[in-house]
Amino acid sequence: MRKLFTGLLASLVVAALAPVARTDVSKLVLVHAYPRGESEAAYLMSNFDETHNHAPGRIELLLWPGDRADLDATAIDYDIIVDDVVARDRALSDGETRTFALPGPDRSDYRRLADYESEMKTLADKNPKLVKLLEMPHPSLEGRTIYGLEIAAPVNGSDGRPVYYVDALHHAREWPAAEFVMIYAHHLVEGYGKSKAVTALLKDTRVVLIPVVNVDGFDYSRESVLSANQTVADQTWVTAFGNGFEGYWRKNRRSLTGATVPVAQKNPDAFGVDPNRNYAYLWGDNQGGSSGSELSQTYRGEAPFSEPETKNVRDLVLSEPVTGVVTNHTYQATVLRSGAGAAPDDALMAKIGAKMAAAMGYASQASVGYPTTGTTDDWTYSAFGALGFTIEHGNINFHPPYARGVAELSDGVMKGFMIMGRAAANPRYHSVLGGRVAAGRAKLTLTKTFKTPLSDGNPLGKKFVTEKLQFTLTTRGDGSFVWHVPQSIRPYEKKRESYTLTVTADGKKTTTKVLLDRGERLNLGTIRL
Repeated sequence: MRKLFTGLLASLVVAALAPVARTDVSKLVLVHAYPRGESEAAYLMSNFDETHNHAPGRIELLLWPGDRADLDATAIDYDIIVDDVVARDRALSDGETRTFALPGPDRSDYRRLADYESEMKTLADKNPKLVKLLEMPHPSLEGRTIYGLEIAAPVNGSDGRPVYYVDALHHAREWPAAEFVMIYAHHLVEGYGKSKAVTALLKDTRVVLIPVVNVDGFDYSRESVLSANQTVADQTWVTAFGNGFEGYWRKNRRSLTGATVPVAQKNPDAFGVDPNRNYAYLWGDNQGGSSGSELSQTYRGEAPFSEPETKNVRDLVLSEPVTGVVTNHTYQATVLRSGAGAAPDDALMAKIGAKMAAAMGYASQASVGYPTTGTTDDWTYSAFGALGFTIEHGNINFHPPYARGVAELSDGVMKGFMIMGRAAANPRYHSVLGGRVAAGRAKLTLTKTFKTPLSDGNPLGKKFVTEKLQFTLTTRGDGSFVWHVPQSIRPYEKKRESYTLTVTADGKKTTTKVLLDRGERLNLGTIRL
């Protein structure tokens, strides 16, 4: 694949030097396209930069240099909504200098990557009984560490509580998404002991947050916003002409050559992979849910979990009993649920999603309005049944002025996050395993190896990838335990799958199969080794 892309790049270099006709190469143009049927919609999704802000029969596209001519060639009808996105975004930002009092530091503008890292470390340092700093095992392609937080009361120890997982910024340009997750961390810390709802949540669950999944892409986007005397046409790297530039960059920063500028810590010839198309479930489709082209904004990568960003999420959630998932994006002002309306638990998720949407002033929908594969919440739901949602925040653009993109929405978003937190804590929506080890204090391990299906016709030619889930728990001193875990029976599988429970104490161990469905409580009684 790399050789094919190198050849493609060479042809693009020749094309860039030749006197070709491009329409408005110095502008980014926002359009609404109207595909006639699923095949045209799939073509648009695979070959242009979609914004998520869609409606039935309408797909919104951000057109990059050359895209206008390519779209004209399809004969698909479209309307120009914004003829110069950069100018529009600058105009929206003019005069926006207000400072807003929000959970955490008062702010008037979006955080930078260093701000996120500093705030997370400070929260952990100042609240050691409540907050733990998480360092992800896989560094980014440009050598950065990805950080997260675990917040619980208390945060240390092993106690069998369920885990509520929240992340953001799979897509680099969607800055408000990360703001909300960071603000939520402050909301929880500041509310503990003061707010009954926050205090109860942190006693009942462990909240795990990753504000910036795609650190390289975000740093590039946040630090490289088009300046006042610069246009899209000023860019030099040919890889960017198919992938976007500067503040509007979407993907990670996977490089054509693997080169990284040591000091600047930026891959100069990045084409990038879309991390939110790189998860295993139904990876590799040819129906427009993702793309096999490195020049597509939905390029899925060479294999499931090929990217460090998705490896980190995978390794984290397959080692923790995650019962609820919220992954945050911009922009459509909607709460979307796992399975796009076809999940066995869709009625339950629709009920929860409607409550979240009402709190935030958003719509609640089954899907974004077009096919997507290899996405975060679809994978977590398929892998272990976690109730999952993608929230598309705002309805203006990817990162509007802070007032409109974050401050005005923050209170409602916090309420929405709390609603999902209570759902993640609710034992009716996951499984509970209990019992007592006769030998006293013991180590419990739940494991399951399972096969995640890929899309038919995927480029690997495989039907599935094999994954392994493993949770651990230390019992109380008397050997008793209550363990909140995801169901062992995966939602889409007809086979009633079990966990393997291994109990280890005093140098002895025993194993048994444990079958758990959603909402089931199973007491194993006294376990003797």
